[in-house]
Amino acid sequence: MNTPLLEMKDIDKSFSGVKVLQQVQFSLEAGEVHALMGENGAGKSTLMKILNGIYTRDNGSVRIKGTEQSLASPSAAQELGIVMIHQELNLIPHLTVMENIFLGREFTFGPTRLIRWAR
Repeated sequence: MNTPLLEMKDIDKSFSGVKVLQQVQFSLEAGEVHALMGENGAGKSTLMKILNGIYTRDNGSVRIKGTEQSLASPSAAQELGIVMIHQELNLIPHLTVMENIFLGREFTFGPTRLIRWAR
């Protein structure tokens, strides 16, 4: 039996006493593709924001390749290879699509963090 690439177990999340997620389970094996679908307010974005370190889960566990992770921030998630492109992204009109997608996550080098445009 293979260890899932990603496993979210018993994820709970509430906002101001309103339960948004209750004991949510999600598992992803290497090579699989999933789509999260549901009505507005179903908790899809909340679950992904927990995975991306934007929200902290109230309960449950997140395992990446079998190791439990805290995912305390988007940069912590990014170090594990998890990145989220938000559906309501505020675009900067004078940048290209690629530049908008990588905004804040540019490939840089050196102490002044110059952008590696070719990469």
